[in-house]
Amino acid sequence: MTKDAMQRTSAVPEKIRELISPSLAAMGLCLWGVEMAASGHRQLVRLYLDLAPQVPRTPERQGVTIDECAKVSRHLGALLDMEDLFSGPYVLEVSSPGFSRRFFAAGQLPPYVGREIEVKLAVPRDGRKRFRGILEAVAGETLTMTVDPGPKAFPLACTFDEADKVRLIHAFDATALGDGDDPSSAAPEETP
Repeated sequence: MTKDAMQRTSAVPEKIRELISPSLAAMGLCLWGVEMAASGHRQLVRLYLDLAPQVPRTPERQGVTIDECAKVSRHLGALLDMEDLFSGPYVLEVSSPGFSRRFFAAGQLPPYVGREIEVKLAVPRDGRKRFRGILEAVAGETLTMTVDPGPKAFPLACTFDEADKVRLIHAFDATALGDGDDPSSAAPEETP
């Protein structure tokens, strides 16, 4: 498979997962997801890290730190350069999923049942692609939500594969979060 063909498939995200997962496990982290997109003349590779499921969240340890993102960025950048996965320059960004996290697999959704999400479908339903509401259930690859809670609420069920994007809608508590900045986002690292 050529580099260009590999970049157009899911092979690159899977190769990235394979390369970085052992290091992340040793740090008590896991790979939440990988996004790939064009960024001008460069390939954009965006990794989202989270605490590994077995790492308890405590008041002192709520998520991934900036230092951890920077360390993973340096390590993965070196691995990607050795693997030579990209035919040209790329930009590597490493951060936490943040408060309005995107979901990359249906299996990530169950802990968020009862929370507000937004689903953007690949193919419109009744002339509409975006749906916002409360996640009611997840059964295998199917998620069920109550869209537009209130007097005009209605149920929606779809498979995870029918969605272009699913993300959490975070309800901010200004007193608990201060100014609302996400302290765990690292600056992008550019690689020639």
